[in-house]
Amino acid sequence: MLNDTSLRILDLCNVLKTLRETMEYALPRDHEIAVYNQRKQILSSLKDEKSFIGKFIKDNEDKLKEFIEKYNEFLDEIYSENSNVLMISEADKFVRVDHTQHIKIYDYVVYLSETIRDIMYSHVAYARNNKQEEQLTIEVVGLDEHFDRILKVFLILQEYQKSFAEFQKVMGETKGVPSPQSNFIVQNELSKLAGMLRFVRAHIHATDNRTLDDIDEVIELIEMTEGRRDRRDNKPFNDFFKSCFDKIGPFVNELAPQYQAKFQEAMKEMVETINAARQAQNNKSEEAKA
Repeated sequence: MLNDTSLRILDLCNVLKTLRETMEYALPRDHEIAVYNQRKQILSSLKDEKSFIGKFIKDNEDKLKEFIEKYNEFLDEIYSENSNVLMISEADKFVRVDHTQHIKIYDYVVYLSETIRDIMYSHVAYARNNKQEEQLTIEVVGLDEHFDRILKVFLILQEYQKSFAEFQKVMGETKGVPSPQSNFIVQNELSKLAGMLRFVRAHIHATDNRTLDDIDEVIELIEMTEGRRDRRDNKPFNDFFKSCFDKIGPFVNELAPQYQAKFQEAMKEMVETINAARQAQNNKSEEAKA
């Protein structure tokens, strides 16, 4: 049985997981409408004042004003009938994705999730300070931290590599002279993606060397592409991208099953705790009637 603080932390973990999974729509594969609807329902819980997270946001709306505005914008632009990024109709078997708008998806997920993560860590600190920490919850939070950072860096770097290749192609065509097209790529793609990668690195809570070293290598690569750092041994950029992906890719594959297994274990415990509490309440009601 989990205590109330753990239930709140795991509720926030579930929202973070679902928000992160929105990035999957950038992947070139079929996306089930049923899964889309499930994600939409979970993410909409932040607007439901009857839910824990919805009530917390309502109680702190003055402090969270910018977050609330951006989150509502996210739901409208990504998870609504108005969306031109993710689209569904009665005739569709799968979600239709506008693959020219990956950066918009990533932008929302990266920046919104950090506020939710801050709320989660405030509850983690409360549990620690009030001797309410539970091992299962600690393990889920730790794995989520590692998996979240590494997966985001992996996906964003993939997008960055594509944009950088296009930038190099355009610059080659103009013999190194900046053009409106190359400037567009820099301003609307590369600079935004680089900003996301730096944001992820700046807000990381993990302290293990593998996570930090892998992400730091990515940041070094970004600095090379920007001309802020010399290329080591003057090697081709593709060699540096390959080096990063050769480290991060296996790390993602290693963390994913560990995280999923621990998360499912926590969700099972969470459901059992909630059901037991409901049963206890029902028993009290029956006793009161007797």
